[in-house]
Amino acid sequence: MIERSDVLLSVQRALLGAVPSGLRGVACGWNDKQITLLFIFDGPIDPDEEQDMRVVGTEVIADFHAPATIDEQVIRVDSPKSLSGYALQAWAYIRKEASEDNTSL
Repeated sequence: MIERSDVLLSVQRALLGAVPSGLRGVACGWNDKQITLLFIFDGPIDPDEEQDMRVVGTEVIADFHAPATIDEQVIRVDSPKSLSGYALQAWAYIRKEASEDNTSL
């Protein structure tokens, strides 16, 4: 069984040293068989930064036993557009933004 605390700790560990300046948030979802990571960027997504997020996903899934799988999505949602519509089960990372009150996430 995939637990909330295991997912969040795994994602936050994998993000250490990997967060680019354009990353606005990382939403996480999970069930018994799959982890979903939604990486949300502000502005154009650099291919190298997208690849870095795929590495984060690889590090996360390595923390879980088969048959667990991972679904990674890298999308662009420019600030000041709200991220609230992109929430999954939890946020592993949210960038501080002056133009938006993130407490509602």
